[in-house]
Amino acid sequence: MYLLTKEADELAIVYSPEEKLKLGDTLAIDGIIAQIVDIQFADLPGVLEHILRKSLVAKSEIREHIQPEVKSIIDFLTDQRLAIAKIRGRIVEISDDKGTKKKVFKTGLTEFDISRARAEIKVLSQEELFNALGLCFPRPCDFGKTISSEPKDFDILAERLGINLITGMKGSGKSYCAKRLLLKLIEKRVLTLVFDLNAEYVNLWKAEDNKPNKYAELVKVFTPRLRRAQAYEQPFFIPLNEITYDDFATFVNVTPGTPTYQHLMQFWRERGESQFDLNDLENFVRDVQNDAVRTALQGRVDAARALGLFGSSNLTSVITEMHKTGGAIIFNLSPVGQWERSIIVEFVLRKLAQLGQSGAIRAVSLFLEEAQLYVEHQNIINILTRMRHLGIFPTFITNDPRTLPDEVFTLLDNLIAFMFRNEDELRQLAKSGLIDLKSINALKHLESRQCIVIGSITSNYPIFVEVSPQAGVVMGGETRRLIS
Repeated sequence: MYLLTKEADELAIVYSPEEKLKLGDTLAIDGIIAQIVDIQFADLPGVLEHILRKSLVAKSEIREHIQPEVKSIIDFLTDQRLAIAKIRGRIVEISDDKGTKKKVFKTGLTEFDISRARAEIKVLSQEELFNALGLCFPRPCDFGKTISSEPKDFDILAERLGINLITGMKGSGKSYCAKRLLLKLIEKRVLTLVFDLNAEYVNLWKAEDNKPNKYAELVKVFTPRLRRAQAYEQPFFIPLNEITYDDFATFVNVTPGTPTYQHLMQFWRERGESQFDLNDLENFVRDVQNDAVRTALQGRVDAARALGLFGSSNLTSVITEMHKTGGAIIFNLSPVGQWERSIIVEFVLRKLAQLGQSGAIRAVSLFLEEAQLYVEHQNIINILTRMRHLGIFPTFITNDPRTLPDEVFTLLDNLIAFMFRNEDELRQLAKSGLIDLKSINALKHLESRQCIVIGSITSNYPIFVEVSPQAGVVMGGETRRLIS
């Protein structure tokens, strides 16, 4: 391998086909660390002319009179490769307080004193790279393997998660990765609440034979409009005494300041801290003297019954108990429409905020599949800015990052990006500042379940990973085919 040119923070490296390099490999060049983001043929002087000359003459008419030694050299030059590598920084040796020396990765490059003629270029082993990045994974480590000349086991450390984004085009493996991460959090005894838009997570408690698996006791599914509890699934209800009159007015479209709104306020204040439901509210409505107000209130009670979302619930106790043991609480949003979804999500988010403020929960993870479809823009901003201070750490999962607010990318701690072809989507990912556009363009060349991982979970170094398959769990979420 030889260093050809340097342009800005990119190095062009010429190498022969016998030297096996892969996308994502890390190169050590006299102390400089660079990562391969593209591979192409080397456009060397004379090579193009040689190929054109051969292509313009029919093969049957070609009569080459070249010495074998010269022909070998020309063919060798024709097949030379060119690796485009992004400069990531350097590895330096430092001493700790005890005088022990170790190698660590440092970003930035303030000097460039390497020689093209004498530079030693080698593929840095993943082991050496991970040690320099301070990535030490516990065993067993089965989340995935790096895509490199020498693959190495890769894991995601739960303590490094913050505001996360998992994205990729349809069928790229993003949902599978999200479920693998969820199972990893369950193993780490972290409580995760999942807004499941397409019922992809509801069977995570099952093994392939449809019997309970090892995660079953730590998975609870709440489904709205479910008539009765079954297996690990139970109905979802919103207790009236756990929301405010203002919340209820918003849910059933009562305008603040109107007589109807004032009567709702009166009812809630009379009840105080006691438990009550729609039957109690309906009894209150019957005693309202004003016919117009009584009719309007009765209409709102009927609308609330039709929604099928209000009733007694043990959700609060489930959250506080599972916060101690870890696990997953999955809200199955597939049976209801957009309006009902927004009510459910609004209630759960407010419940989490209340529990966080009171100290009932310390920290939880929150998975939001296609959040833009059921969370208002302002609520997404609230999740990003305020709720993380209450110990609520969101993971957004989408196949179109352009639909998320720019604030998601501005505040992003970790990005897990799968295959994309669309230039607009690639540019959107580069807005995060975690990775440059040239590097993110490498997503075009990845296969299903292969991704780029970057952020706190990788010490801000892009790592190309292939997510490993999960055994013993019904993962779901596969794209259905018209004809099997």
